[in-house]
Amino acid sequence: MLKHLKLHNFRNHSDFETDLDQTTVFIGPNGVGKSNILESIAILSFCRSFRNDNKKNLIKIDADYARINGDLSLPGSRAKADEIEMFLQKTPSFIFQVKDKGVVKKQSEFIGRLRSVIFSPETLEIITGSPRIRRKFLDIMISQSDRDYLRTLVRYEKIRQERNSLLQRIRSNQASIDELDYWNIELVREGKKIIDARVKTIARLNEHLSALYSKISGKSDQLDLNYHTNAINNFSDELLAHQRREISSGHTLIGPHRDDLVFNLNNCNVANFASRGETRSAVLALKMAELEFLSDDKKNQPLLLLDDVFSEFDRSRREHLCDLIEKYQTIITTTEEEYLSRCLVGNAKIIKLHTTNSPIKQNHQSDDSINS
Repeated sequence: MLKHLKLHNFRNHSDFETDLDQTTVFIGPNGVGKSNILESIAILSFCRSFRNDNKKNLIKIDADYARINGDLSLPGSRAKADEIEMFLQKTPSFIFQVKDKGVVKKQSEFIGRLRSVIFSPETLEIITGSPRIRRKFLDIMISQSDRDYLRTLVRYEKIRQERNSLLQRIRSNQASIDELDYWNIELVREGKKIIDARVKTIARLNEHLSALYSKISGKSDQLDLNYHTNAINNFSDELLAHQRREISSGHTLIGPHRDDLVFNLNNCNVANFASRGETRSAVLALKMAELEFLSDDKKNQPLLLLDDVFSEFDRSRREHLCDLIEKYQTIITTTEEEYLSRCLVGNAKIIKLHTTNSPIKQNHQSDDSINS
């Protein structure tokens, strides 16, 4: 459970600090930094933003460094909370450093310490956006529960970059085609691990996805996920078959970095045929399944981050969100209190944000107004 959050020079927050309850709601107009607060928590979870991957932009414009601190504890525990920290620095060279209880860690050792699931208006792009967004969703979800998977992703990317460099040298007659044999073996070994992990994860999600969707929609519909890979039959043979194209382009064209995740509703592609309402229900079902997937460790339950989604949903879907909020620690942002469901108003800690030129550094009680 995330008990306390502290930001310094993060995005538009010079100094921001607050305690967090089981359910905490940040209310304020656009531009005061509500989403930035959720973004900082997501970065503490998986070391990357759910919005923009350029980490330099996370540092306040007029500052040289930024810091995010979070205090973690088990629900109901009286033990001293563990501190996790994220530090970023622009110059003289960019630094991105993570600490757990004061000890510097590799990202592969840190991710998963605080698990979280983000739901924002942009989350719909998991279905409607590019394959890269769907791969990112899968990779972040699996990495939070399986650090070996994250290490495999890192190794695969290094191998792919080395192989791309070799392909470009072969194209320029500066290297021999025979040199590809070693990198092909390496790429296939790590790539198969990634594909296998993704396929197993999708199978787990599919165990509950249709039931969750039917609960949300009130209809007996079938929602399932299908993993599309260009290397599922024989990875090595596919590389050989596309070798000329790869040399011509100077890029690796076969492998899990080119794969896709397809959502089917009653055997029809959701991205092409579903209504806006059906797409929202599909994404909500997906996020519910993701929460269940990340709840395999009862001592490390995921945190639910809801970024201005209540205004997007009708009453029925809001009630389903309320069911989730009762199960998980939840941080919510909204522009207006009227968007909140009745189930939230009495139980949540409400924090109101206002714009001011004066930075603030203090703890806040329920119904406090905060300048940032």
